[in-house]
Amino acid sequence: MPLSRLTRHCLLAASSLAFLGLAACCPPPARQSFPDITFQHLAPFKLDVAHVEIVQGYRPDPANDIADQFPEAPAKVAAQWAQDRLQAVGTQGQAIYTITMARSTDTPLKRSQGMSAVTHKDQSDRYDLAISINLEVQSAGKSGALTAQAARSQTVGEDMTLNQREAVLFALLDATMKDLNKQLEGLIPRYVGGFLR
Repeated sequence: MPLSRLTRHCLLAASSLAFLGLAACCPPPARQSFPDITFQHLAPFKLDVAHVEIVQGYRPDPANDIADQFPEAPAKVAAQWAQDRLQAVGTQGQAIYTITMARSTDTPLKRSQGMSAVTHKDQSDRYDLAISINLEVQSAGKSGALTAQAARSQTVGEDMTLNQREAVLFALLDATMKDLNKQLEGLIPRYVGGFLR
């Protein structure tokens, strides 16, 4: 029996909806995985104190900070440094490691206009990351303190994918923490060397 025009329209509509439903179910591109940034492979600083306290003193502005776009939040990685490298081996006193800044921002850059926009690929954004920490050590009537900070920037092209941008952010964080680690390796013996064991 031939199908009526209305029936054919209904079948076509149902087929279209089924296709759209299948398309909507396609999973998004898999998010790439990155290694954890740790410092366990480096020798710890053994401090003559009974306790090491790690304080998250930075409160990001959700409207301007892009920490959630990094594979790991910069403040978390800054705290990881202290967990991996500061070791309490004494019976009294304490060391207080405070993350005072772990600010990350995304600044849109000026783009080409007119025909230049068609023929030229611009750098669309600049990522800025700044990390700063304070370390105070007190024990047996003596004390010492230091501040270390590191900052880096990186631009990205307008044609980069989200996964590529995330890889740039990972590299930016890794390089900034390596800078901070190098600073601390020089500052700790100089300013709190009397506490090292």
